[in-house]
Amino acid sequence: MIEIILEILKTAWVLYLDWWWLVSPPILFWIFMILWMNYIQRKYLAELEWSLLEVRLPREIEKGPKTAEQMLAGMWSIYDSAIDTLYDIYLDGVVDYYFSLEIASFAGDVHFYIRTPKTLRDFTEAQIYAQYPEAEIVEVEDYVKSIPRNLPNKDYDLWGTEMLLSKEDAYPIMTYSQFEDKPTGTLVDPVSVAVEELGKLGEGEQTWIQILIRPTGDEWKEEGRELVAKLIGKKVKKSPGNILQMLSQEIGDFGRYLISAIAFRSPEASFLKAEKEAETPESLMLYLSPGEREIVEAVEKNIAKPGFEVKIRWTYIAKRDKFFKPRGVSGVMGIFSQFKTVNLNGFIPDSSTKTSAYYFLTELRKAWRKREIFKNYRERAFWEKGFVLNTEELATVFHFPTITTKAPMVSRVEARKGEPPAALPVE
Repeated sequence: MIEIILEILKTAWVLYLDWWWLVSPPILFWIFMILWMNYIQRKYLAELEWSLLEVRLPREIEKGPKTAEQMLAGMWSIYDSAIDTLYDIYLDGVVDYYFSLEIASFAGDVHFYIRTPKTLRDFTEAQIYAQYPEAEIVEVEDYVKSIPRNLPNKDYDLWGTEMLLSKEDAYPIMTYSQFEDKPTGTLVDPVSVAVEELGKLGEGEQTWIQILIRPTGDEWKEEGRELVAKLIGKKVKKSPGNILQMLSQEIGDFGRYLISAIAFRSPEASFLKAEKEAETPESLMLYLSPGEREIVEAVEKNIAKPGFEVKIRWTYIAKRDKFFKPRGVSGVMGIFSQFKTVNLNGFIPDSSTKTSAYYFLTELRKAWRKREIFKNYRERAFWEKGFVLNTEELATVFHFPTITTKAPMVSRVEARKGEPPAALPVE
């Protein structure tokens, strides 16, 4: 086997030496474009100005996740509004607008933030006020600056990770309609659970949760439709696409025919197979079990709403003498576990970003991962494509505390602001 591999490599090298003038330019151009786009986009984002808005609501507010969903639907409307020309992409490094929805607990004091490009501050505030006219929105100093950049260090330690979906995007997580207590008709608010857990932190402890969102198009919905077709056994006719795809399909069909001929498959066998396929029903929906039918209906409902590309990361930070991983980590994992269903979707930690290491050089590798997760959190890094949540799923994960949230450590508006009486005399 080794001799065969060496022979293949030797042949490939000889071919490259003969044809390097034809092969090298496309490869070098591809490498150049990756490096250039990485440089120009980082430069663009470094020059972009941001506003961190803290949102505070009165204690008696009764609006729930449905209101937050309407707010997010309004924020989705900026989809495909940042880039106008190829010049924007390849020379200016312009990237699509995105926001960061954040929950932070400082020694049990819980705050809700929305980070937005400064150019979209008025737009963002308008979407919030449209649904929460009682809200108080204040631009605040970025709380990440309260912690030194060089974590972990002799004073602070941290644990963090990014979260992924356990299945394809089209499978929904548990949403607010499923958190309703059927006998009483009241909402069992998942954010109340988050506030309660984050409110348990003590002096010297902090937990930050970051949900980066970028409006996306309908590509993920097409994948969802294909998934539904697969689940119900429906035959899907794909469009031939462009000339290259058509040519590729023709070559593939020829290859399959050639393999079939080599295998001495008789024309009669091929005819019988085609006849059997013709007898197969267009859809197996009638033959699905109740559980399978529920999955299909959930996926179809999920792809009916606008979607956001999402990246979730969080970190638990504490002074070394206060650092207690079971409290800081299990609490946040419990927050995300409440959105999981057995037959649909849920959140799981990304093993490539989790600040754990096994087997060898464990301390060195853990320290490197901790620096990376903390740096990415500070920068709100959102380079690669995220997974997709629709507006209903996103509103379930992030919405402002309602009247059912009794935790005393949530930042609130203590007094309402109102307009002066119309008949107030003015000198």
